[in-house]
Amino acid sequence: EAGRIAESIIDAAEHFDGRLPEAFAGFDREVDRRPVELPTASSPAAWSTGAPFLLLRALLGLEPRGDELVTAPVVPARFGRIELLSVPGRWGRTDALGGVRSTGGLK
Repeated sequence: EAGRIAESIIDAAEHFDGRLPEAFAGFDREVDRRPVELPTASSPAAWSTGAPFLLLRALLGLEPRGDELVTAPVVPARFGRIELLSVPGRWGRTDALGGVRSTGGLK
């Protein structure tokens, strides 16, 4: 589910020049592919610009456990490979990697 949401938010962000508004709406994609920004919405909004980072956390399955950063990636094929390098934390610095396997399964 996080992959579907991430893909949709990235699609929407393209229509807003990468500046996600705090709220937007739209119609079924078969009717109209463009999202509609609400006239009074702030753009960009601080919390909406943070949303892609939370989606990265979900796609890479990032979870701090004790002195380790555990990953359990589930990356949609559209993204190919996602790499967060040198992620700092109580584990020091570590890389978080996720990608689609060549067999079509998720890694």
